[in-house]
Amino acid sequence: MKKWKWLFIGLLSVNLLLVVIIIGLIFQPADEVTPLKSGEIEGDAELTILAKKEDLNILIDKYLKRELNNQPLNYDITLTDVVQLDGTIEVFGDDIDIRMTFTPEVQDNGDIVLEQETLSIGKIQLPVKTVLRYVNNNFNLPEWVTIDPKSESVYVALQEMELQTDFNVKVEKFDLENDDIRVKLISKKE
Repeated sequence: MKKWKWLFIGLLSVNLLLVVIIIGLIFQPADEVTPLKSGEIEGDAELTILAKKEDLNILIDKYLKRELNNQPLNYDITLTDVVQLDGTIEVFGDDIDIRMTFTPEVQDNGDIVLEQETLSIGKIQLPVKTVLRYVNNNFNLPEWVTIDPKSESVYVALQEMELQTDFNVKVEKFDLENDDIRVKLISKKE
């Protein structure tokens, strides 16, 4: 036989061998994976969310409107380099603008304490304790927000916030100046 015939038979047998191997691999069963049943999963599921101030401003606004059943709000909360509350209060039948700014401080349990920074009512400066007491008595705040006029602070108990999901909220970082906000969603224990 000539050399080209031997080369052709060799190439043909290599091709046939490759086809048999590929067909054999195709018809092999895949590695069996046993799915975990929900009762076998242990621990809490956690999801860390990185947020920007603009996104949180929208979420806060939507949450407050839903919480108050779309009643008109007499205040707005905006995140800038500080937490800013703008609202109106009624004095002698007239609406007067009020602005309070707070510096947020994250607690070990993931809640937030807002320390009073500035306060202005129109152009008049009033004692912070008096205004916080007024806000506490006259603004419709969620149950998980506690105003403490004595310490001039607002405690935001995110652990007590009612969500429509099976998660708790825990703040890990709340750096407004650098727009670095990290929130952790933790599945509730059953």
